[in-house]
Amino acid sequence: MTLANTTFIPELQYWFNQYVQNSSVNRYEIPMPVSIQTEFLTSNSVVSLLFNKTYQHSDYIYKYREETNRAGWPDLIRQRLMIYASSKYLVADNNGTNIFNLQNDDLIMLDALTIYRNDSSGLVIADVVGLSLVTNPISHIATLSTTYNSLTTKLSKLIYLYLDLLIRENYENYNNIDIVTCGTLLETCFELFVLDVCFDFVTNNAPQLGIECSPTL
Repeated sequence: MTLANTTFIPELQYWFNQYVQNSSVNRYEIPMPVSIQTEFLTSNSVVSLLFNKTYQHSDYIYKYREETNRAGWPDLIRQRLMIYASSKYLVADNNGTNIFNLQNDDLIMLDALTIYRNDSSGLVIADVVGLSLVTNPISHIATLSTTYNSLTTKLSKLIYLYLDLLIRENYENYNNIDIVTCGTLLETCFELFVLDVCFDFVTNNAPQLGIECSPTL
């Protein structure tokens, strides 16, 4: 089947390239996307929030619009996209479209991730059925009240797994052979990212097998 069009999102291209380059698990099994310059990125996009461990914005943009001015596209990307007449180049824009079809659970968990990205001590997790995110006006500590099984979307579950590992060093909800995603692009890319973080955590905390022997008398 001939490919009729493509849709390009700069942040997803850039951050997935970074994941593949630095992955402990992947080891070059996933082909590396073409790298693009950071000046073409929207630093406070939802994609940047998910993948950038040093994200420092108090909000995020989760909607996207098509950028029709091809002069503003990266040169290599423009050459490749123009092969297909119906290709789209998308940029983050609050007035755009919810192209990832993010639901309420996703947005609450993204809000929680934003808090954590800005201050790793500013978010705690409470095991309560349901889903809420409340900030104490005195301590300014936010409490994410939910459980893995309370969440209804793939992305929200993945964000929970990620935060649960980083905040409570708990990966029991992911200690199996099941994958969370079902083939959607953003969730699949983020699950690979979360798998890598889990792998690094487990290997860094594994028993050391080196044995020191006493000198022979």
